[in-house]
Amino acid sequence: MVHRLWQLTVGRARRARTEQHGVVMVVLLIMMTVAIGLAAIVVDLGNARQEDRQAEASADAAALAAAQRMEDYGANFTGTGAQWADIVNVVKTYTNNNFGIAFSRWAGCGDPHPLAYRPDTGNGDNCISADFSAWPATQNGETSRTFRIKVRLPEDSIPTAFGAALGHDRLQVNAEATSGVIRATSQITTTEEDQVAGGPCAICVLGGGLSLDGQNGDISVTGGNVIVDSTAPTGAQLMPNGHIRVKNGGQIGGPGAPGNFSGSGYSPSPTTLAPVPDPLAAVPACGTGSTCPTTTGNSGSTLNPGIYSSISGSHTLNPGIYVLKGDITLNGNDLLVGNGVMLYFACSSYPNPCSSSGQAGARIKATGNGSMRVTPPTAAQCTTNVKVCPYVGMSIFADRNNTSTQTYRGNGTNENGLTSGGAGTFYMRSGTLDLRGNGYTLSSMIVVKFLTMNGNPSGITVAYDQSRNIPLTHTESHSSTSTAVSYDASGLLG
Repeated sequence: MVHRLWQLTVGRARRARTEQHGVVMVVLLIMMTVAIGLAAIVVDLGNARQEDRQAEASADAAALAAAQRMEDYGANFTGTGAQWADIVNVVKTYTNNNFGIAFSRWAGCGDPHPLAYRPDTGNGDNCISADFSAWPATQNGETSRTFRIKVRLPEDSIPTAFGAALGHDRLQVNAEATSGVIRATSQITTTEEDQVAGGPCAICVLGGGLSLDGQNGDISVTGGNVIVDSTAPTGAQLMPNGHIRVKNGGQIGGPGAPGNFSGSGYSPSPTTLAPVPDPLAAVPACGTGSTCPTTTGNSGSTLNPGIYSSISGSHTLNPGIYVLKGDITLNGNDLLVGNGVMLYFACSSYPNPCSSSGQAGARIKATGNGSMRVTPPTAAQCTTNVKVCPYVGMSIFADRNNTSTQTYRGNGTNENGLTSGGAGTFYMRSGTLDLRGNGYTLSSMIVVKFLTMNGNPSGITVAYDQSRNIPLTHTESHSSTSTAVSYDASGLLG
């Protein structure tokens, strides 16, 4: 009995050892499979990640190089076939050099999400793509626009070292990158200043307050601007029947325009213009130490240059400078004519100047049809009479502190307009010019503190002729606006 029990015990022990050996084998097989899988993960995926990094670096480099080439073309990039062939070649060259992708492998390359324009479709390749084939025209208000270039590498696969044991003998590797080129647009205003012959304006009104009172007068200006320096709420005004028309490209305005121009008779409409400093400030005044006459003038129907207490009635003036300490009075049909003449309106204290605080001095008083026609000294006169040299082109010069009103009348019927009408510069820095006439034409530049057309004036034409006025130049500013465009490769885009 005991012997039988011993045999049963020994048999069971032997069977248990045999079963343990089978379990160990199974466990060993499982552990080997896991180890191979871990090796595949560690080695094969590590290799894949390394390859993927190289692929991504190659795609990045190719996209950046394509953007740089686009920047190099800049504004000259028009999307020609040759330009795109160059850019495609840049991409393929970079990927070949950096990742060993043969040019032939791009044929049939597919990108599931390419950009709109595919320059290499001739090879069945849409892995190189861009936003558009050429830069579109700039739009109003555009400040910047980005041109994207996308590169997706042809898919590659790498063999696995251990993955084949698990049924995966190759791993797929792909990469893509998008770079940008920014077109920056800005507006550049360039201002150039030129010295231009002639005065800055045909009519320059230098005073403050209401300094141009056209009332119902009608002034037509050719050859220059009408500029009113006043910035008062009403610096210039016209009544309903008044007009100031400037032709041949001239302008009307001043620093307070258009708001301080009252009335609707302006053509063109007033516009903001820079104020005009006294353009004749450098012209020497007559008086003590000047080259103006020092002797008293004569009487008679024909007068010679000199100093006059007054002049009245019709006279003919010989060429030269006439200094008036008192008024010129013209009544009825009186007519004062003279060629090569400058009239200087001083004060009674001449040769001392008028009071610096302002003083009413000599003036023209014209009533009825009384009128005056004078033309200024010429350069030819200057060669024989040096006294007129500073005043070539000047017809009327009022002492700079003379505040009197000069009433200038002209009648087109008698004076025949521009051909034999008045000419030369009218300069009344502190005075008022009361301009009246009937169809009369002045070839004059008018520089006054105030300009008015009181009474019942009709049409005066100011046809500013530079050759018949004091020789001047003035600075004109010309501004031009252009679009500046720059191109800059902006790097990789997310």
